[in-house]
Amino acid sequence: MHRHHFFDAGKLYSPAAQQIFANVYDNLMLAAKEVAVKSVLVCAADPGEGATTVALGLALAAAAKQDRPILLIDGNFHDPRICQALRLKDLFGLGELISGRVESYQAVIQKSSAGLHAMGPGIMPANQFIDLEPPKFANLLHRLADDYHLVIVDGPPVNLHPESVLFGSQVDQALLVVYSGVTRVPVLSKAISKLTAGNCKKVDILLNRRIFPIPEWIYNKL
Repeated sequence: MHRHHFFDAGKLYSPAAQQIFANVYDNLMLAAKEVAVKSVLVCAADPGEGATTVALGLALAAAAKQDRPILLIDGNFHDPRICQALRLKDLFGLGELISGRVESYQAVIQKSSAGLHAMGPGIMPANQFIDLEPPKFANLLHRLADDYHLVIVDGPPVNLHPESVLFGSQVDQALLVVYSGVTRVPVLSKAISKLTAGNCKKVDILLNRRIFPIPEWIYNKL
């Protein structure tokens, strides 16, 4: 079952931007009902649909509402943007952590002023797909849940790379960001089919009216 939310990306430039993401966060938590959502994948079918900005906005909204920190993981080894957007330098990241080369405290970069911590992708391990297969990534998320209220994973485009399908099968919830009026139905259907075939538990569709860069209000919050 797919629950469809409508999101107007153009409003990111208005004062209502933070409230929009706060509503998205609240909807995620309310939809969970008895089962707590501890991990969320944010991805898109193809590049340029705004998934990274949605992941950033959602993470900041969650951090503003919680006493415990939020962790934002850049799971896009192919086009990483999270640490750059947050103006953080990452030495190690998910690649080193999932392969056991470093501990979590070495891979996580604290951004305490915003209640937000981040993890870059690091170096893609040679046996990347084996390292990300169930239940290894799920076990990592379980360990991280001891320190974080919510873990948000920014994944690569579903139709181009397999990592988001692997992430999707192990997180509690997936958000598929769609460029409304532009993304073709076959493209969207292909992405949903891949996530479903990969045993993704829940997929919500977030409609976005247009492509947008990282908005200034995100930088002002950091």
